[in-house]
Amino acid sequence: MRRLVLGFLLVCLGAAPLAVATEDSDVFVREGLRVEFDIASVREERDVLYTGDIAEITLKISDAETGAPVSGLYPAAWIDPAYEEDLATADMARQQCRQKASTYLSGYVGIRPMIDLNSYYLVVMNHDASLAVIDPIIGIRGITKLLTQIVLPGRGEDWMTSQDESTLFVVLPDHDAVGVVDLKTFKYVQSIPTGARPNRIALQPDGRYLWVGHTGRGSGVTVLDAVTREPVKTLVTGQGHHEMTFDADSTLAFVSNRRDGTVSVIDVASLSIIDTIEMDGSPISLAYSDLSKSVYVADGAVGQLLSVDPQSRDVRTLDLEPGLGPMKTTPDERYVFITNASDNSVSIIDTANNQRVHRLAIEGRPFHVSFSRSYAYIRALDTSEVSLVRLSSIEESGVPIVQTIPIGERAPNTSPRLSPAGLFAPAVTEAANLIVSPGDATVYYYMEGMNAPMGSFRNYGHRPISAIVTDRTIKEEEPGLYRSRFKVPASGFFQFIMTMDAPQIIECFQFAAETDPEADSDALPVTLTYLTGSGQRFPSGAPLEIQFTLTEQDGAVPDLPYAVEALSYRAPGEARSRRTVRHVGGATYAVEMTPETEGVYYLYLAVPEEGLQFSMLPYLSIFVKD
Repeated sequence: MRRLVLGFLLVCLGAAPLAVATEDSDVFVREGLRVEFDIASVREERDVLYTGDIAEITLKISDAETGAPVSGLYPAAWIDPAYEEDLATADMARQQCRQKASTYLSGYVGIRPMIDLNSYYLVVMNHDASLAVIDPIIGIRGITKLLTQIVLPGRGEDWMTSQDESTLFVVLPDHDAVGVVDLKTFKYVQSIPTGARPNRIALQPDGRYLWVGHTGRGSGVTVLDAVTREPVKTLVTGQGHHEMTFDADSTLAFVSNRRDGTVSVIDVASLSIIDTIEMDGSPISLAYSDLSKSVYVADGAVGQLLSVDPQSRDVRTLDLEPGLGPMKTTPDERYVFITNASDNSVSIIDTANNQRVHRLAIEGRPFHVSFSRSYAYIRALDTSEVSLVRLSSIEESGVPIVQTIPIGERAPNTSPRLSPAGLFAPAVTEAANLIVSPGDATVYYYMEGMNAPMGSFRNYGHRPISAIVTDRTIKEEEPGLYRSRFKVPASGFFQFIMTMDAPQIIECFQFAAETDPEADSDALPVTLTYLTGSGQRFPSGAPLEIQFTLTEQDGAVPDLPYAVEALSYRAPGEARSRRTVRHVGGATYAVEMTPETEGVYYLYLAVPEEGLQFSMLPYLSIFVKD
């Protein structure tokens, strides 16, 4: 890896001895550890770190005597600007680093570093054909920061991260494909073909195969290699919507076929159907508990819960109520929560004996369940409130207490579209949840134990339908190799402040970033100004000319006009079309379109000759309504 470090700053903790400096300015030896610090852009062609780059930090930690990699450490880190007057002397640098580490470790409310590497990013799937990447730590304090926007080939329906969280796979039903997003660079990289009309995706426990359910011609599942990103096999399992689950060691896959009323049992090694489980009604959802070694199938039509032995395929039934819906096992797999929108209830099943232990009344047609470490979160279609059940209370005498919290003002059923993907994204570093409210077009930040959300993200005019978090804490990716990534916010000098509890260490490194002379995210090579204001309303069927100007950074008009590309679509990713851009004269350009149908339209522009793709320039939204 290319080294972009200018130096390192030593800070001792208490009366501990100073670190022993090596010949390399980005290496220190202390408490029996040798720590090497590297930082580089994820763009391999770059030898210099530029503003706007996604930078990768690597800490290589080994035994100082043997050189063997040291695993199981938990470094914490922050990044802050470093000013020349603060770094004038080693003592001053040492003092500044120590003070900052002490402040951030104390967790004072409202005092935050420029970049907190002990946090996460929020990735939001929008109702239209786009994803947004947001820094929630900044956002909940009222300064929501959009890191980037990712334009998809079509609207997303469901999604799944790879086991190492480096890749995001997005189901694209209108393109019969799964889109691939690199979560290191936040770039769309490719599309993988699947069967017709895919709408569900699942990753088997060992992380090798992705299973994509599709309901079009040849209804069944397409199996994708999660590493090579290649289609492996397509299996025709039966008609209807498909849910998928797996046994713990990824030897068997179970795929429901809702219209046919069957569940296909697939041998993962040979990727062949080895059995079919017939049902009286319709399989609505599937779940697996390794604690009971059972596959659970909710029959929504009959109102039964089937418990299936994965090996023998023996089936036991538990009579419940018709209208069963989505279900999910608790994190410890002891209990199964099953929603029932027909009778406004959630049943809790004990996997130890396959008996119902509680039936909770949840108003508003419950349809979605998610879990944090301490709570079950239940979303209902007809209410803006979210119901919380404390997991520890399930085993206590009496009925578990159901707490409700208001999330926005509009119920999920007011959204034009709901996704089978999750509406809850548990935070990485605190007891909190990011809760999607499609009806309000908002994601809410809820700290567990509070009576209301602490903050929200409006998502820049887009309507969110699902959210996940991508961990940016420093994680051990290989023995002794600890990595994290962040977006370089500005040019100048920076301090990387690192701490560890065992052994106790506080160290600081210094690195620099430059302004990219070719293209910088905060200072693009061109300036785009729309002459048509975003958010205006226009009638359908009428020709519309959208004008904008493009100038150089200094405001000058280039000698030759830019070759501009335009892309428009109607939310949620329909009527997608490439548009011709006409040079009007000087710095002014125009795009003509005739929106035939009511809805919200988005216009994206790209200037390939300047390295500016559709997601890099501001977009325009217009409302079409008679």
